[in-house]
Amino acid sequence: MDSRKSQFFRYLLLVVFSIFFVVPFGYAIYTSLLSKADIGHFVMPTRWTFENYKDVFVNSDLLIWYKNSIIVTVGILLGNLIVNTMAAYSLARLNYRGRGVVFFLIIGMMMVPYQVMIIPIFSMIVDLKWLNSYYGLIIPFLFQGFLVFLMRQFFLTIPKELEEAAEVDGLNKISIFYRIMLPLSKGAIGTQIIFSFTGTWNSFVWPVTLVNDSRWYVLTVGLNTLKNRYFEWPNLTMTGVVLLTVPIIIVFLIFQRQMEQGIATTGLKG
Repeated sequence: MDSRKSQFFRYLLLVVFSIFFVVPFGYAIYTSLLSKADIGHFVMPTRWTFENYKDVFVNSDLLIWYKNSIIVTVGILLGNLIVNTMAAYSLARLNYRGRGVVFFLIIGMMMVPYQVMIIPIFSMIVDLKWLNSYYGLIIPFLFQGFLVFLMRQFFLTIPKELEEAAEVDGLNKISIFYRIMLPLSKGAIGTQIIFSFTGTWNSFVWPVTLVNDSRWYVLTVGLNTLKNRYFEWPNLTMTGVVLLTVPIIIVFLIFQRQMEQGIATTGLKG
């Protein structure tokens, strides 16, 4: 009986917390469907309209901003999956001189505020003539210290006996990485995808610093110009919020199962 009560209260707590997260997004969706005359009023679904979405698509470069965000996010995501995962594997499984120093430097980078690094990175981008380009938006973020740390900790949970058995069968380190480690890391990789996609898709400070040409705006920067243009019309502003948030929800739903499986079966798949 006590276990049922405990389970009931856990679910109740989850419902309460979910309401705090769902209600603001629900409000954004509701407001985005209001006409200008209905702003600030509660109206029935029969009065809802999709004109705001039409206005945003017609009166802005939304498709260009979406394209830029997709290219930048996919580029950084692929770079993170390759660089972070391989770096984490080397730090967790390979023995070489200076490994501890490298790991210490990565941890140190995580402690440095992001805002502190903007000026030196921007100076390097200017010297390379990468302003208003995909190079400047993507390359500085192909490596993420936190995600390296995340993957390293996961690799450390995988039993070394699996590697030893693979070496007995004649596999080298590269083959072990691709044929043993990566299949066992689906959950951690799914988690990495969610973190990398969300952080990049929502990024604003660096794109608005680097780009001054509207043709290179990513979605966050472009929608911010809509907010400045239509600040007196919250229905159009909330339309931009919905368009920015929906891709994140889709990615999370796609990789949610992999993340849950990785947490539940850490290093025990076989």
